[in-house]
Amino acid sequence: MATLVKTPSGTWKAVIRKNGWPTVSKTFRTKRDAEDWSRRTEDEMVRGVYIQRSGSERMTLEAALKRYLSDVTPTKKPTTQRGEKSKAKKLTQHLGKYSLAALSAEIIAGYRDKRLGESGHKGNISNNTVRLELALLSHFLMHRYNWVRPHQFNGGLAPARAEEKLNVVSGIS
Repeated sequence: MATLVKTPSGTWKAVIRKNGWPTVSKTFRTKRDAEDWSRRTEDEMVRGVYIQRSGSERMTLEAALKRYLSDVTPTKKPTTQRGEKSKAKKLTQHLGKYSLAALSAEIIAGYRDKRLGESGHKGNISNNTVRLELALLSHFLMHRYNWVRPHQFNGGLAPARAEEKLNVVSGIS
């Protein structure tokens, strides 16, 4: 069961402590919102489908792409680095203010359609250009999912790191 506490600023803080799960808390303007969120979150935990979204809600696509460009892109060939920087610039212009949790198929499809309708310095933007921009977004999101995002069933390890650990322990390399 969640604990609801009224803060000195007049907002409501919901705290959920459940065995086998990290402690989760979130602040709301109304008690009703806190109760609804608590109920949904506890239900997801019971069903085993809860995903902690707090980091994704706070991080914008712009900040995440900047980090990707500084951490991952330098490990690639110089031509790939230049290409990724220009593609990331376009993604940031259109989608940079969205939080990672807010990105949806509809938002990305809207980006695709808008980009296909734009004019470049040599006419309309080609389908392949937009495809490559979306491929960068896809690669970035998969990188984040597999390497950065902790996973609840792997003791807090990202899926790829847990798999590496499993292979070393079992003697398979």
